[in-house]
Amino acid sequence: MLVPNTPENLKKCICTDCPTFEKNLKGIKEGLFCARGKTDSSIEEDECLCAQCQNDEEYKLTARLDLMERMILKLNQFYCSRGPAGGST
Repeated sequence: MLVPNTPENLKKCICTDCPTFEKNLKGIKEGLFCARGKTDSSIEEDECLCAQCQNDEEYKLTARLDLMERMILKLNQFYCSRGPAGGST
């Protein structure tokens, strides 16, 4: 697990501000998908704010991506629909 599932990290989480969250999960009390993994709800991917999150910076999630992944910033983002950072649950 790259991002610990802690109350401190949940406070830094910006999942609920994300357009994809707003479009699909409004009113659902979920978040910190980079640590907890994807939601069971159906997700239609829109814009992803993962790379702007303090947890992304602190745990260097985007920095772990290779150059091509960083260029398109979607191959290892959308933790809400694709699973936690690092690819394990």
